[in-house]
Amino acid sequence: MKKNNLNIAIVVSHPIQHFCPQYISLSKIPNANVKVFFASMLGYKRYFDANFGNEIVWNNLRIEEFKHVFLNGDQVLPSDKNLEAPTLENELETFQPDAIITYGYFQKFQRACHKWANSKAIPLVYITDAENRQHRKRYKNLAKFFALRWYFKKIDYFFTVGNANEDYYKLYGVNSKSFIRMHYPIDIEVYTKVYDEKELHRKTIREKFGIPQDMFVISVVGKLVEWKNQSHLIDLLQNLERKAKKAHVIILGTGTTLEELKFEAAKLKSNVVHFAGFVDPIDLPKYYAASDLYLHPARIEPHSLAISEAIFMGLPVVLSDRCGSYGENDDVQEGKNGYVYEFANIEEMSIKVIKLIEDKALHKTFSNYSVKISRDFQKRAHGECLTDLIKRIKKNK
Repeated sequence: MKKNNLNIAIVVSHPIQHFCPQYISLSKIPNANVKVFFASMLGYKRYFDANFGNEIVWNNLRIEEFKHVFLNGDQVLPSDKNLEAPTLENELETFQPDAIITYGYFQKFQRACHKWANSKAIPLVYITDAENRQHRKRYKNLAKFFALRWYFKKIDYFFTVGNANEDYYKLYGVNSKSFIRMHYPIDIEVYTKVYDEKELHRKTIREKFGIPQDMFVISVVGKLVEWKNQSHLIDLLQNLERKAKKAHVIILGTGTTLEELKFEAAKLKSNVVHFAGFVDPIDLPKYYAASDLYLHPARIEPHSLAISEAIFMGLPVVLSDRCGSYGENDDVQEGKNGYVYEFANIEEMSIKVIKLIEDKALHKTFSNYSVKISRDFQKRAHGECLTDLIKRIKKNK
């Protein structure tokens, strides 16, 4: 490697389907020698996800396209607080990183990495999608306040994913000068290809479910679990029926609330819910292409990957105020490409959905704005964030 190249270590629990494409992009950045250190083969090899209620293996990870090592060999270890990687320090010593990118503080091996980097005076970069919009118990907030203020003092830079994420860091004493906006990466190669054939996929998916081509379609993506609140979309359709408004909903995902959702959906008189089940991430953009609106009703949702994907496909977004994906320069910008409503307020949700059903010019404006900002955000996620980091490190050397 040339002398002016920096060794960038990325220390992460396991291959994650939307981060691996980012690693491919970052590996192509000039003046950067990127290597990823995985603590588990979870996702690369098949595993059982209790929330999905399915065995999962991610396709299209393409890990052969970036430098990497599995710190625990071929073991499929759970990505929980006990995850360790005894060989991490030796691997980092060999690699001699000029900076280390880490994800959160929850897991043992991430905290060990944090400690090792501090002992070697190696700049640390921190990523999390955490926010303060979900309602937590007061004692938990108090405990985190002191622990995180101390932890964050020993981190040099923060790759941030949005406005709520940055507000979270500020609460714990982080200076905004250490922020480098990254945004959430998606698989831009897959999404760009589907976007370029959007009308074809819109027609095909609608035909698959028997949805009229002129029907207004709302989609939601995620595990079917209580805190995702997909039931609120059924409540929405019931409310729209009372107002003589027509729409269909596509629910993508599996999980523990599936049968309950099907039971409630069966009570609808004219509007319809379609259950797509678990959809391979490679096929997800086709469902966004078939939709007119993405709606995220969750009670707990730090920063939704699905929303980042949906806006890339040109969808307006309506989401609850508990979600971390909205802000003045975030994925959802109030009145520009979407609306925020008070969590569980079905009437407020309905009013904002109806605006987008009835006002086609407004819908088009929102759609165009989603496309515009998503392209800029993905440029940040797939390269510009690392370029900015390298400039800062070199300047501070």
